[in-house]
Amino acid sequence: MREWAGVNQTLITGASQPAGMAVNARHIFWANNDTIAEANLDGSEVNLSFITGASDTAGVAVNAHHIFWANRTGTVGNTIGRANLDGTGVNQNFITGANEPTGVVVNARHIYWLNEGTGTIGRANLDGTGVDQDFITGANVPAGVVVNARHIYWTNSATGTIGRANLDGTGVNQDFITGVGQPVGLVANARHIYWTNFSAGTIGRANLDGAGVNQSFITGASGPIGVAVRTSADG
Repeated sequence: MREWAGVNQTLITGASQPAGMAVNARHIFWANNDTIAEANLDGSEVNLSFITGASDTAGVAVNAHHIFWANRTGTVGNTIGRANLDGTGVNQNFITGANEPTGVVVNARHIYWLNEGTGTIGRANLDGTGVDQDFITGANVPAGVVVNARHIYWTNSATGTIGRANLDGTGVNQDFITGVGQPVGLVANARHIYWTNFSAGTIGRANLDGAGVNQSFITGASGPIGVAVRTSADG
């Protein structure tokens, strides 16, 4: 296995309780306590107040048109927020009725989020209709979520596992990957799934089918929470 090179643990500094990350072709976005922050991919032009008015943010996702985030608790808690990619059109109550939402992810048809308070995964259409707060049940303190063309994956931070299900919510396996050290963030590309081991200070990696698990793929992190990949290249 080739060794991961070029690790930089301080690409961006000055964040406030960062708890979720997303990237597109130009920018990095992250949940920054009560704001959504933004920077260029090289870490320059950091804006820690790119979107304001959020509350205890704990997840962020981006597609070609919008940025989405979870307002976990507080003044606008238990909601999913949305804004345009330039930070305009902010709607802190885009989806309501969540229960301590954490991770958020989108694909071409749906938005998904984790309800930490109820151990469920919610789903809605991209326009905010068709909300189902119990799309998948039985998770245990879920904290990170990702989708690909066939599956949805999530972290069970209380049990140290990665769960997986089909995109229609069937075939739920809460123990798809086991032996994880308090997993929080989660991301995937065309070949691999990656997660943060919060308690171990590492980034784990496995094949999309759950094989080839490496809990120490990247080491030296300090309480890692969010993780993102830019492309589907063979990393």
